[in-house]
Amino acid sequence: PPPRGRMTQDLGLSAARWSKRFFLDVARWVPVVLAVQEYVGTVRQAEGRSMQPTMNSTRAWWRIGDLVLLDRWHARSYERGDVVELLSPCEVGAVLIKRVIGVEGDLVRPRCGDGSLVRVPRGHVWVEGDNGPLSHDSNAFGCVPAGLVQSRVAAKILPLSEAGAIECRPPPRDRVIPSRYPARAMRYGD
Repeated sequence: PPPRGRMTQDLGLSAARWSKRFFLDVARWVPVVLAVQEYVGTVRQAEGRSMQPTMNSTRAWWRIGDLVLLDRWHARSYERGDVVELLSPCEVGAVLIKRVIGVEGDLVRPRCGDGSLVRVPRGHVWVEGDNGPLSHDSNAFGCVPAGLVQSRVAAKILPLSEAGAIECRPPPRDRVIPSRYPARAMRYGD
């Protein structure tokens, strides 16, 4: 058997090699994980009451928010009724989760107001929370640039009792007059 001092040195060298290899392996995967989160999808906690009852419907004192799956790959392929994650047009760094009510060319009647219609301009969307009185949405800040939409909310993961796909709920007919041209045609056409 090798002398005791020599064996301790070999173990130290093996541990150093192992840790170096481990960190190199982790470092190789970091860009992959970051790319998947940025461009494919990620999981996020949905907080607040503006999307009740679709999200955060359970009112337990310990709950902060539902866990949702965000589809970033199809972020630009939303339609009326889809739930999306978007950057706040009012507060730098804030992220909102709202339902798309109107797309470019649609006429939308705001929840509160004199009943007049607002035309959603090219490259914009009208978003609202499902819980109208508690939602800070397009009724407060107007149409939102479509470029602020970061992802579609594909599913609710937690709580498990409510897990499943988020339903696409069409907007109320008395408040939205859809454009007679598809949004895609308006975006590229005249």
